[in-house]
Amino acid sequence: MRLRKLALSAAGSLALIGTVPAAHAIDMEAGDWTFSVNGNVNANYVYTSCDSGSPISFGGSLAGGVVGACNINGPIDDNVSSVRTGLLPAALVFGASTQQNGWDISGTFGLYPGIVTNDNANGTGGSPNLAPGNNVALGSTSLDIRQVFLEFGNSEFGTVKAGRDFGLFGYDAIINDMTIPAVGVATNAVGSPANTTLGSIGFGYIYTDTLSQINYTTPDMGGFTATAGVFQTIDSLSSPSTVGVGESLPGFHGQLRYEWDGAFVSMNAVTLEVNGNDIDIDNDGALEPGTQVIDDERVYGVDLNYKQSLGALDFLLSGYYTEGLGSVAYLFDAFDAEGNKRDSYGGLAQVTYTAGKNKFGLNYGISYLDTTEFDEANPTADGVCDAGAVCLFESNQKVTAGYYYSFTPNLTLTAEYSYAESQNHAGDEYDANNVNVGAFFSF
Repeated sequence: MRLRKLALSAAGSLALIGTVPAAHAIDMEAGDWTFSVNGNVNANYVYTSCDSGSPISFGGSLAGGVVGACNINGPIDDNVSSVRTGLLPAALVFGASTQQNGWDISGTFGLYPGIVTNDNANGTGGSPNLAPGNNVALGSTSLDIRQVFLEFGNSEFGTVKAGRDFGLFGYDAIINDMTIPAVGVATNAVGSPANTTLGSIGFGYIYTDTLSQINYTTPDMGGFTATAGVFQTIDSLSSPSTVGVGESLPGFHGQLRYEWDGAFVSMNAVTLEVNGNDIDIDNDGALEPGTQVIDDERVYGVDLNYKQSLGALDFLLSGYYTEGLGSVAYLFDAFDAEGNKRDSYGGLAQVTYTAGKNKFGLNYGISYLDTTEFDEANPTADGVCDAGAVCLFESNQKVTAGYYYSFTPNLTLTAEYSYAESQNHAGDEYDANNVNVGAFFSF
């Protein structure tokens, strides 16, 4: 048995590299096979203070705003506490690799549990990250299986990946977000918190998601690599215009990446086709009878990322633009009630400074979601707005100041303060503050 640094291609806890002390994997060799185990456990105390009665993204006067940062069950209290995992849930990742006939072959299984009660015991169903309100006696946590994939390749051919893993679009932003071992923007503070927080998701980038995919990556050509692949298209999380994914074509994504000493620049692109409702709605916001038809819509997204290390300083700049991909998550608030695509865009800027065991960081992120002509002409069409108000959020922005102390090579203590603000297209604003302290153990 021996210890070695966790390779970047390993799994979810790889995100810690460059953020906390280098994680390690336990490798066990048996003949031509190497079996590895790595992971993390983290816990945080989070105190959130926000506008009294501040709504969540699924309703109220600010749809898509400070997502679940406060009172998911209504105006219970504007100051709440939670004890929870952070942006990265706990993880246990298993790997098996070998070399046969000149080919490197491996398989990865990534299991990601939370620490809060979130087992959908009350019958609400849904994702462990989207089903709060289950913090009841005799409850249990959920297991999120994010990664099940195989890889094969060599230095001349390149690498093929097939299975479930993180996507390409949005990946470089979240993997280098300094809040990944901690919290960033907290979510679902009332009831049972979700298994993860937002970090800067929806406040500077769109979540990369875990996709069923098949990708090919070229060999390294002097620091340059290119990846292209297909993935299973997904359902909309919120848009009424998207009704299913029985498409003739899969989703497509790709990446161009160039790395050099202490730096990289990358561009990620994604496109997929969704089944949408091409509908007509009258002046009162009601569906015109007999006008609903199924129509395909193709959505697009692209992001650009740049990271540079200059001694003890690390800089990150990331930005994205989409047509119909949505905000916060894939296809979230992506279409209006008539089936028209909304544009979205935003970016993240970050600087960190490391001095011995101490790491200090500051990042700022902002995300915008444009309205359509139909949104502006029919502000009540989605049924959650007050008359005369365009309830859809216009911008989410936040700033996080963080301190990360390497207590031991595998244990990091964290402390953050985050201020988040959301504004809708009618000019209404809501804000939230959260302070969190926690511990992150990786191996």
